[in-house]
Amino acid sequence: MLDKVCAFLYGVVFCRKGKLPDKSVIKKLVFLHPSEDIEKLYRDFCIRRFRLTLMTVLAGLILGCFMKISAVYGRSISDAGFERNEWNGKKERLELYAISGEEKLEIDVTLEPRLLSETELESYSERFEEEIGTLILGENPDLRHISTGLEIREKYDGYPFKCVWKSSDPKRISAYGGRVDPSEEEEVLLAVTYSYGDYKKSLELQVLVVRPEMTDEQILAAGLEDYLAESQGECREEKLWTLPSEYAGRDLKWEYRAEDDGFLIMAVFAAVGAVIYMASEKDLTSKSEQKKENMRRSYPKILRQLALYIGAGMTVKAAFTRIADDAPENSGEYIFEEMKIACLEMKQGLSETQVYERFGKRTGLSEYIKLSGLLSQNLKRGNPGFLGRLRDEAYTSMHERVLESRKAGEKAQTKLLAPMMMMLAVVMVMIMMPAMTGIKI
Repeated sequence: MLDKVCAFLYGVVFCRKGKLPDKSVIKKLVFLHPSEDIEKLYRDFCIRRFRLTLMTVLAGLILGCFMKISAVYGRSISDAGFERNEWNGKKERLELYAISGEEKLEIDVTLEPRLLSETELESYSERFEEEIGTLILGENPDLRHISTGLEIREKYDGYPFKCVWKSSDPKRISAYGGRVDPSEEEEVLLAVTYSYGDYKKSLELQVLVVRPEMTDEQILAAGLEDYLAESQGECREEKLWTLPSEYAGRDLKWEYRAEDDGFLIMAVFAAVGAVIYMASEKDLTSKSEQKKENMRRSYPKILRQLALYIGAGMTVKAAFTRIADDAPENSGEYIFEEMKIACLEMKQGLSETQVYERFGKRTGLSEYIKLSGLLSQNLKRGNPGFLGRLRDEAYTSMHERVLESRKAGEKAQTKLLAPMMMMLAVVMVMIMMPAMTGIKI
């Protein structure tokens, strides 16, 4: 089915009147497959390119649709409520939407684990009493300017203690999570009881809640979060906790804040499909360069064989044909394929001079163009120094090939320098770390 769609696209895009094929692609295909039907090669290449692109885009669309469906169905919340983890379990963070009419408020709720007994509280040190006023500030500047949530916790980093907090006004500052309702300015007394073993001590902090610049929606969301925290606090020992269906005279619906990345996935896969489409021509370019490099490496060998056969008394045509015929089937040297095509052209009646010229142009390399010129010139004018020039050219090309191999080796050594330095650094660390720490390997 996909191949039929790609064939249809090929007919629409490339076969309509006035639409010319991509000449650069055709040139590379002719170079890579000189003996095959170029029209069929070009059609297969375009269809393959369309197929890869469509498969990538289609995969992105399917995956994006599945993600959108999952995001929609993953939002629904069961009416049975939320089941808490056991007392030694982890807290669960719920990212919810509170839906009231057309309003949709983002609400963050932490579902605490179930308590089986009273929490054993740990004692505080003098340093804790000095720093507790700073530890609970959160994003507030000081205790006299509280407008956002406080860091009210059971434990604080750096102290092996547990705390129980109480608020003189739970609606203004919640003792569970530190939610703050800054709708009105008010003085609130926070009391913390801390203990360690049998030691128990209390501390009171005077806090002033001030009004920030908040929208009605932000105030409603903050109040609802405080209400949820209080609702949890009233039933901490119960297994089941349910979300309220109304708040402040408003009907509420709840759903998870599921991430919906469906359109992003579609866009990413579409971009990947475009990259694949554009990169398919680069693959042809890479293969063409590899073939040219392969033929360039074979050049000295061809010259030496020609000089050997011609020096033994063969004609140029006989020597050329002998080299093509003696080439093994799977030698991996593309130049023999070009030579066999040239021999076939001679058998079909094309003049020897034209065959050599077409051979040089077909390779697209200056070395073989020069060789075809030497062979054609020898046929047209008869050059008594032809064999000597052929041998000189073979010697020069071999010398240049050796120099190129040396340069390639030097480049490879330079590329290996960075990995070698990284390995040296790893070895140095392995040697120095035991010496510095006194650990024996």
